[in-house]
Amino acid sequence: MPGIVGWMPARNARHGYAVRLDWADARSGGVFHDFTRFTPSRLRAERRAASARHYWAPGPVRPLAVTVVPIDRPAYRDHDRECFSTHCPTTAPLLGLTASDAATPAGHPHS
Repeated sequence: MPGIVGWMPARNARHGYAVRLDWADARSGGVFHDFTRFTPSRLRAERRAASARHYWAPGPVRPLAVTVVPIDRPAYRDHDRECFSTHCPTTAPLLGLTASDAATPAGHPHS
């Protein structure tokens, strides 16, 4: 488009956000997660997370947590379903925490 500098269609955006759903696993007693609804907009991701919370609220099975996480498009695309890895994106960076801060019992480095 002539005259527009720095414009990139949202569908081609590399960096963005996704909704992370954390689920209890009855078989292992652990927790796994899925990512859904990638978007380059943090505000849109937060609205989508609110929608997901509303969707799951009345059901007999609910996620343990519904959060927004920063993630790039290739990582989102390549991420496995029902992932048990503790190295995947969390909401910690959006809260100003590091991964090690988020791993403490209360999510605070001085807890």
